[in-house]
Amino acid sequence: MLPLNCKPLILLFESASHAYIVNKLLKCGGVFDKFKSSDGKWKETIIEDVRGLLSLYEAANLRVHGESILEEALAFTKANLKSLAMKSSPHLSKQIMNALDQPLNKCPPRLATRNYISFFEEEESRNETLLKFAKLDFNRVQLLHQQEISEVVRNGTNCMFRGNSVAAKNPKIVKALNFIGRLMDDLKTHKFEQLRGHCPSSIECYMKQHNLSEEAALKDFEKMLDDAWKDMHEELCSRPTAVPRDILLVILTLLE
Repeated sequence: MLPLNCKPLILLFESASHAYIVNKLLKCGGVFDKFKSSDGKWKETIIEDVRGLLSLYEAANLRVHGESILEEALAFTKANLKSLAMKSSPHLSKQIMNALDQPLNKCPPRLATRNYISFFEEEESRNETLLKFAKLDFNRVQLLHQQEISEVVRNGTNCMFRGNSVAAKNPKIVKALNFIGRLMDDLKTHKFEQLRGHCPSSIECYMKQHNLSEEAALKDFEKMLDDAWKDMHEELCSRPTAVPRDILLVILTLLE
């Protein structure tokens, strides 16, 4: 079996594109099929390896359109992780719930790093030297980011020009980014907008337009958001982009 009980798959790579490439290699090599039995169902033995299940869940979150096996993997891992969270130790349960709430591909890299350091700090088998260097590196990069923010504030015009350049050269990526941002905002503010009562929320308008229940409308919005993330993965990771990928990742991080 593939050693899935490693640290979360995406954290092993420097960028989302590297993780995406590994995902595709695993898929092309039929690796995911090895976790299925002859009847096409996912092997129950996978559930016994909680950390492996978490890694499979994170890998499935990098799926794009048409990857049915990763769709199945996501449904399988989410269902079982929710159940395992209630049975696991407080430390492991916290990791599971954090991953279900915000998978790594939708989490700002620095926040993901900070969370992982906190989780690693509670591991009984932790390497104290590695932990110390991880904290030092995190603080060093944090300081660097603070200096960069100061520079950005002083050069706002240049940043606006860079943003316009990204929009012009990567229209599909920017469209996906904008769509993701709007949908996330609609889903998070729906209840609040209802309480305010000033005007109907986007979801309420959608319900009225399509004659849907609130539950059905929310499912539609979540499906549209899921499809937008797939568009993002395809554009960001599967082909060269006109603007350096590091800049696009910065924009994605700001969105997240």
